Amino acid sequence: MPTDSVFQRSVDIDAPADVLWRFHLDTRNAPLISPDKATFVAILGDFPVAVGSVITLKVRQPPIPLAQTWRVRVGALIENRLVTDIAEKSPFARWSHEHRFEPIDEHRTRMTDHITYALPFGPLGRLVDRIMVRRQLAGMFAERHAKTKRLFEGPNRPTA
Repeated sequence: MPTDSVFQRSVDIDAPADVLWRFHLDTRNAPLISPDKATFVAILGDFPVAVGSVITLKVRQPPIPLAQTWRVRVGALIENRLVTDIAEKSPFARWSHEHRFEPIDEHRTRMTDHITYALPFGPLGRLVDRIMVRRQLAGMFAERHAKTKRLFEGPNRPTA
């Protein structure tokens, strides 16, 4: 059985928690905050998501040249605080992603991505995680957080 790894990254954003939370209920917003190298081929599901919603994403992301299919189920929602998606199909043996929203004050929020994951292939997967995957996750979420911050603190910021 694969051993789980945990990755977590936070960013403070000048936006209310309820606005950030609602934005994350519509997975069609993912391309707005994803790394520039990621190409979304398809985003299928019902939006806004609810507990039990299934979303299918087809994403092409270097260094892998082919589009990967992710099918995730929304496992938990706590209004203005949490959206959890759990992969039913992905390149990972296990993947659970918590989008956490913690109000700092009325107009600012600490957004945290907390991911519990495991790669397939046992010891080989753990080695690949240490030498490559963890670094890729760090880069991907650094870019994702920077884009989210720019989007919500910019002149055309979403309000709902």
